[in-house]
Amino acid sequence: MSDQSSSIRNLYFYLVSFIALGFIVGSSVYVVNYFAKASVFTRADNAFRSIPPPLFFVPVKSTDALDTTLECTDACTLTDAQRTNINDWQTSYQQWQQQGTPSTNRTQGLVNALSFLLVSLPIFYFHFRTAQRDFHEEVALGADPKRSGRTIRTFYFYLVALAAVVMFIISAGVTVNTSLKTWLIKDTSSTASPMKALPLTSADTEGVDAAVKCADRCNLSAEQKELLGQWKKDYAAVREETDNSNVNNWQRSLATSIPFLLVSIPLFWLHWVVIQRERAKTTRSSQ
Repeated sequence: MSDQSSSIRNLYFYLVSFIALGFIVGSSVYVVNYFAKASVFTRADNAFRSIPPPLFFVPVKSTDALDTTLECTDACTLTDAQRTNINDWQTSYQQWQQQGTPSTNRTQGLVNALSFLLVSLPIFYFHFRTAQRDFHEEVALGADPKRSGRTIRTFYFYLVALAAVVMFIISAGVTVNTSLKTWLIKDTSSTASPMKALPLTSADTEGVDAAVKCADRCNLSAEQKELLGQWKKDYAAVREETDNSNVNNWQRSLATSIPFLLVSIPLFWLHWVVIQRERAKTTRSSQ
């Protein structure tokens, strides 16, 4: 095989190996991240849900702004437009309820990661193994070590080692930074959530509270009454998650940085060992 053909062949196999390795690393990081959140950093995914949609009513007078209150102490004062508001809110809230929970989102992400891992592993194995077999055959035949195919191989190993070093530095820096701010250099101002300054009963809840008070007089359906009660529970839960979001920031940070740290160390070590071993062989052969 000519030097040019050999170089193109080597470039293909190492390029595909590099791309497949990227998918393997990304999938492995997510798998480690999943188990870290499921077992150690169990509150890392809190406060990622939006608040359930609030209920607003069309004002009686078109010049007024959107309202969140109803006056039905003696009789029902709901207009047809306001009943439409309740029906639209019901649809929006039921759609909100269908959004995934942190647990289901993690599980779905794990399935995606395992799928990419199962596909990329055999692709990497086949291409990288073929590239290594070609290299050892060239060595056995006494091929010129300065051939461009050797250069591609060397570039591949250095590139992966470099990527692993960058990954390690970033993840280690984040891990150390988070650990220092969480346990040694505590900044109380960073853990205070501005959401705590707001009362739980706000404009978000007034519309639902008004509908609850008028539910019997205005003959709201049993399903709507149940949804109104469930909305208040969901709203309180989301607000609690939001209030504690900064407290759990360190869990989210470590649950992300530690998996990158654990994957980058063996990734660098395996490639750096090959680089040093082949460098030593080259040095001995040149002496």
